[in-house]
Amino acid sequence: MTVTLPEGDLNGRLDHYLEGFRGRHELQEASVEKNVVRLVIRPDLLPAILTTARESLGVLHLSFITVVDLEGSYELTYELLDLRGGTVRVKTTLEGEEPVIDSVTRIYPTANWHEREAYDMFGIAFKGHPDLRRLYMWQDHFDHHPLLKSFEISTKRTFEGLR
Repeated sequence: MTVTLPEGDLNGRLDHYLEGFRGRHELQEASVEKNVVRLVIRPDLLPAILTTARESLGVLHLSFITVVDLEGSYELTYELLDLRGGTVRVKTTLEGEEPVIDSVTRIYPTANWHEREAYDMFGIAFKGHPDLRRLYMWQDHFDHHPLLKSFEISTKRTFEGLR
């Protein structure tokens, strides 16, 4: 497989990315700030947006996925790098007690670890993930997600029945 990095200076590439997304997708918000293209999208558009980033615009690396518990909703941020100094930051919000979003492991294989981490720590399910199981917490008898704001740190309650 031949890897072709995006051409041009940083500002030109960022403008090209922004216009590439705007021309193909319905975005809630879109802007360029310093060396970052910032997008806010609906959750159902995530696979299409990331496919555009990788296949059409040449943004080759998903660096990380972060989750923020907003108590009743979750903000997910996908950080993409073009390997030449440009960044694409895609944000989306999931609503509800049991959040589900499509996995992007087929688009960016590095998402595998990050999605498992988000599942383990926050309880977010990634539909279509090839191996969605706990990453840090033990598999059996631990039904909690420790980074949720509602998680109670009570040794007696949390570890009851595990000794």
